[in-house]
Amino acid sequence: MGKKKGGNKNKLAKMSDEERARYLQHRADMEEEARRRKQQLIATFMKNKLKREDAFARLNLAKINQEWRTILRNIKCKELKEEVEAVEKTCTECIENKNAVIKRLLCDLDESEDLYSTMLHAHMERVEKIIRIHNDRVNFLTELYELDKKEIIDNYQREMELYKQKKFELQKDLECVFYGLAEKARTDRLRNEEEHMLKKDELKNSVSSDAVID
Repeated sequence: MGKKKGGNKNKLAKMSDEERARYLQHRADMEEEARRRKQQLIATFMKNKLKREDAFARLNLAKINQEWRTILRNIKCKELKEEVEAVEKTCTECIENKNAVIKRLLCDLDESEDLYSTMLHAHMERVEKIIRIHNDRVNFLTELYELDKKEIIDNYQREMELYKQKKFELQKDLECVFYGLAEKARTDRLRNEEEHMLKKDELKNSVSSDAVID
């Protein structure tokens, strides 16, 4: 490199000012072009590298997201499994409790049915006994009623016979009394008529005597 620079210096020394200026300008243009190409290459390289890095980043992000989703899915599945197990346990306990309650209620129902049957049987026996007692009482009262009715009818018939007999006797007595009264009235009337005729005759006789005296 030192030799090259020294050669360039000798070359520049041999050139005129115009050539040196053109040379330096050309060299500057070349260096500028080289720098521009280098920057372009670097930019292209960096762009490609960024693309690759971006692709790798997206791929890694996709992998990370996939792994993260897998982890979250596993966690969620575990949580859901635990929740399902808890719900299953709760449902099992609830079902067992309900089965126990149902079993107890069935036992109570059986006991209630037995008690109901016993009480119904006892009640029916009491009802039948009461019915028998009432039937006996009704039969007794019916017989008593028939006896009382027969006695009342017999008494009524006897009283009616006595009444008829007394009525007949009273009627005969009344007829006798009426006949006696009628005879007495006829006798009194005849006697009164006779007395009246006697008084009338006496009065006539008295009047006739007075006339003769005058």
